[in-house]
Amino acid sequence: MKLTPVRKLTALLALILGISAPSFVVAQTAPTTTAADSRTDEKAPVSMEKFEVTGSRIKRLDAETVNPVLDVSVAKIEAQGFTTLGDALRALPFNNGQALTPMDSGTSFTPGVSTINLRGLGNNNTLVLINGRRAVPYASPGFNGFQTVFDLNSIPDSAIEKVEILKDGGSAIYGSDAVAGVVNIKLRRDFQGVGTSLTFGNYFNTDGLVKKASVIVGTNTAKTSMVTTFDFQDQHSVFARDLPFSRNADLTSVAASSNLRYTATGWADAGYSSEAAYLTDVGATDAIADGWADQRSSRGFPGYVVVGGRQYTYTTPTTTPTVATAVRGVNYYNFSEENGMFPEFRRYSFYTTLKHDFTDNFYGFADFSFSRSHSVVYSAAAPADIETSLGLSAASQMIIPSYNPYNPWAVDISSGRRRMVEVPNRINDVTADTPRVLVGLGGNLNGSGMLSDWTWEAGALYSKNSVSNISQGAVADSRLQEALMGLTQQGNGSLAWNPNTPQADRVYFNWFGLNNQPMADFITVSNPNSASLEYWNYDVSVTGSLFELPAGPVKLAVGAEHRLEKMSNIKTDLNATGDIVGGDEGTSSFGQRDVTSVYAETDVPIIAKKVEVQLAGRFENYSDKGFAQTVRPKVGFKYRVTDWLALRGSYSKSFKAPDLAYLYTAAQTTFTSGKVPDPVTNTQIDQLQVVVQGNPDLRPELTDTYYAGLVVEPQKWGLKGFEASVDWFDYKQKNLLAQLSDYYGYAEFLSQAAAGNPIFAGKVVRDPTTNQVLYVRDDYVNLLTGSYRGMDMAANYTWKTRSVGDFYVGADGTWVDKIYVDTDNIVGGYLSPRWNATGQINWTRGDWGASLFGIYRGARDRNVEYGSIFDAGDTLYISYRVKAQFTLNASVSYRGLWKTKITVGGTNVLNQTPPVDPMSSSGTTDGINDGQPAFWFVRLDRAF
Repeated sequence: MKLTPVRKLTALLALILGISAPSFVVAQTAPTTTAADSRTDEKAPVSMEKFEVTGSRIKRLDAETVNPVLDVSVAKIEAQGFTTLGDALRALPFNNGQALTPMDSGTSFTPGVSTINLRGLGNNNTLVLINGRRAVPYASPGFNGFQTVFDLNSIPDSAIEKVEILKDGGSAIYGSDAVAGVVNIKLRRDFQGVGTSLTFGNYFNTDGLVKKASVIVGTNTAKTSMVTTFDFQDQHSVFARDLPFSRNADLTSVAASSNLRYTATGWADAGYSSEAAYLTDVGATDAIADGWADQRSSRGFPGYVVVGGRQYTYTTPTTTPTVATAVRGVNYYNFSEENGMFPEFRRYSFYTTLKHDFTDNFYGFADFSFSRSHSVVYSAAAPADIETSLGLSAASQMIIPSYNPYNPWAVDISSGRRRMVEVPNRINDVTADTPRVLVGLGGNLNGSGMLSDWTWEAGALYSKNSVSNISQGAVADSRLQEALMGLTQQGNGSLAWNPNTPQADRVYFNWFGLNNQPMADFITVSNPNSASLEYWNYDVSVTGSLFELPAGPVKLAVGAEHRLEKMSNIKTDLNATGDIVGGDEGTSSFGQRDVTSVYAETDVPIIAKKVEVQLAGRFENYSDKGFAQTVRPKVGFKYRVTDWLALRGSYSKSFKAPDLAYLYTAAQTTFTSGKVPDPVTNTQIDQLQVVVQGNPDLRPELTDTYYAGLVVEPQKWGLKGFEASVDWFDYKQKNLLAQLSDYYGYAEFLSQAAAGNPIFAGKVVRDPTTNQVLYVRDDYVNLLTGSYRGMDMAANYTWKTRSVGDFYVGADGTWVDKIYVDTDNIVGGYLSPRWNATGQINWTRGDWGASLFGIYRGARDRNVEYGSIFDAGDTLYISYRVKAQFTLNASVSYRGLWKTKITVGGTNVLNQTPPVDPMSSSGTTDGINDGQPAFWFVRLDRAF
């Protein structure tokens, strides 16, 4: 018999209740306390309001649950010296893998965005909640334009009370995306009075001035409470040229001193007696001389062309190019001199929350918030490739015609590259708006017996993120083609395209020299794009005690939710037709889904104050075709062995529904960030063009999560104030979304296609004349399995003294044992350090406080495929180590001056340069290593 959703939930509840107890016992009615009782007896019990802790829907009085939950308060963030939520969360040791930061904005899909990547399982595998309800992600997908991420910049800083992080799987409680864990950002609900905060700061030796201001106002009456906050932040831009590690894209000298190691495959088949003999014979160390680590662009100025299979350019710009004065080769361009490092950023945000008690057992609430983030990201002038650019129409290819007077070879030229230095540097002017409205009702059932402590709540939530990206400094393919074919000068000095103008009377674009302003004005276009992601969410839940066991009450929470997600990604005609020089190509995309879910959770005490078990399950029905409809369970336990030792563990099934962009994106073109060797033409491709399209047949990713640990809290033996914990975790995954390029390096990707491997049939598109790669097709499919295993360790000690103040010393670390992608263990590899850790020392005495906070980001080894460029079947690899990074934050505070707290602090106070990554265009590994130089700040906080 096929089970319906209702029958599945009924079966789930029956299983939970069957495990919980063999018989029903009515809970005793709790005694009540009146105002008169509290006045006449100081020892009378005080009524406390129950609350939810992240990882459980059951309301409770204590914050300690079965689940491993990390509590990060605003006070902790400030004590650690951070000025942004994103920087604080990315410093957590179990944040592994690559995150999106404002530093790696460039011309990315998400300029200015700030994300986290818990466990390294993907930026979209952590569910972000606001006050326990799902938060809307950033509308423009990140990385290569498919991964939906949450932007931490959309949260108003002054409204944050604390952040709770569930460190194991949470899909049974919260649904999709809660694979690596859950980040619940709790905004202020209770505040009385007025509070203000002002922050000024700057990076050392730059002009990245930061200004922040906020106001919080709150009031409470007998029945009504309201809190309102206003935030403002402004930051100047910092350029790559301002920082020593990023001002030169040529990292050859750095690579030469990086203890490079060379390895190869296929040497035996090539007839060599050993790998060493092969490496000696082919001159492996010539990779440095060949410019392997020179990340400068071959799209330089003057530009080059390919004529007769050879590259020609000129040593200096010229208005009279001749065949005799042309030189072989290219001019390299150091784009780091013009690229931005940290964007210009401005944010305004507003938040207000209201709660009103209509009666003692019935209340209403509402939250309203709005955040606007504005980023201006600067990048070097646009690069132009003749061979991959359009001509006058989508069906034609760009050429420099034979009659162009700056073409001395007098033949049509269909291959060449150039930097469009006449045009202003590219600017992404991005505005992201996030409104959020939540209204709801709740109350107590006010029953007797087993209904005495039951509560209910229902809410309706609307939230939307809208992103507008105005790309300035773009060049249109068709206009550049017209300029190469010659333009007509107007009476006012401007230029226009008129094919009827005789060739001798036209004004032509000079590929080898600097063109004037009217020419630059003609080829330049503005390219505005927009995206939106919209959530409508309705939920209802009830929680309370079911019955009494000898060890205590069995508690239950049940609920239902319905969510509508709608996405749109609007591209201009320039993008849709690919009419942008060196730019993003793609058509507009639209998609939506409906999700209906029911869940149940119970908390069962087995032995009073000793053993507690959590059982939970969630059933979700997706409108997406082909999604299996099954219950996602979770079981967890906590066993307090003694008053100083507790054991805990859990098993859960989590899932990740494909982001809407993975399903419905019409087409998206991206470029690799570094050079890719082409084994067919034996050349280096500066930036390989990759085309990806959405796949509506994708299935959810599935994860089994195992978690176990212990907590030690000795209160004797002279160790009062000491606490330590060790947690073991293991994530086993299947149906992971992947591209073929996740299995194969791009050089092997290209060679397999050329060899006729049917897996790659049609994946590589080459120019039929030159055989150069135009682009590769690399759609996502459910390809991979994965496993992620390691340990979290933490220890802290609080020491209180009467004479010298109070001290807090703490350390946290995450050690990763293995990260398997199919059969390959990639731990310690390019994006996966084996060790991350933090350490902290705090001191307070009276009105004074001081803190030191250190962050350790582990070393990583990178293995780069240099290419099959020596003998057929041979592949040379170059390996190097990206060194570990240690940064130190410090702060000092004093709160005894006119009720004002003054904090002076800094991040990376030792001004440590990040470890250099020779294969990264920014000089370090963005999103893993922190490239920020020393930053100082002064913060003033005052309550009225």
